[in-house]
Amino acid sequence: MKEISDILARVAGFGAGDRAVLATVTEVIGSGYRLPGARMLIMPDGTTSGTVSGGCLEADVLERAKRVLASGEPEIFTYDTTDNEGSVFSLNMGCRGVIRIRLESIGKDSSIIAKLDAAYHGRVASDDAVPPIALLLFGAGTDAIPLVRIASELGWQITVHDHRPAFLAADRFPAARELVLDTVDLSPEFNADSYTAAVIMTHNYSRDRIVLPGLLRSTAFYVGALGPKRRTEQLLGELAAAGERFTESQLSRLYAPIGLDIGADTPEAIALSIAAEIQSVLKSRNGGHLRERQGSIYDRQQI
Repeated sequence: MKEISDILARVAGFGAGDRAVLATVTEVIGSGYRLPGARMLIMPDGTTSGTVSGGCLEADVLERAKRVLASGEPEIFTYDTTDNEGSVFSLNMGCRGVIRIRLESIGKDSSIIAKLDAAYHGRVASDDAVPPIALLLFGAGTDAIPLVRIASELGWQITVHDHRPAFLAADRFPAARELVLDTVDLSPEFNADSYTAAVIMTHNYSRDRIVLPGLLRSTAFYVGALGPKRRTEQLLGELAAAGERFTESQLSRLYAPIGLDIGADTPEAIALSIAAEIQSVLKSRNGGHLRERQGSIYDRQQI
């Protein structure tokens, strides 16, 4: 999703008559480095934002983009990397699949740019684009810094909450879209949708007890909490004793202890395990080794 923000940022600087070419992967049959929906913006000077492969197709795409930019007419073409003898693109490539790519000339007011903008900034999903993950991070301690950095590299939209003003310094979280100062003894206000992941790492048991109920009742697809399992069980037990009731569906979205089991023992490694778990939950994967996966790495049409 980071490529979408980069593309939108470049298009935002266009003048009324400026044009570029947008390349979009529309179909992948078999193996391919990028999935349908991957995009690359090609500027008239040949500079790019985003990718449509692992680097093996880009040079040819750039050459084709020159023709599309000159004619203004879109093109759809196919790379078949399964033919070891009949296609130059199959030689020495790790992929063995069929990749279809659409090239179209676009300007600042093009409909596809409007749809990408609606998904990224308005969080409105369409057949052409879905919103990026919105990360709600509760707790602005030192261990939150690498998580924000990793999330930013993934193109997630990050909001950091804390009740301590000194921790919510912009220079600590330059990639965060918003820093929110909460009231320590009040439930925080936040916006969540089905593309929202919430992470609780306040290191404050009382604060976690205040924050957790609202998150479980939200539409966030993922709620993760730092700390050992017995801490979470005690927390939920106290909430139940206080009259808080949660459905099985709501509790199924709670991941505590948070993160994948990768032996993380530093703030950076813990951040990696959290980000990886969020990604795996979003894609309905178990976070296991790819070498043990039966069939294709991706859930898509085989050849």
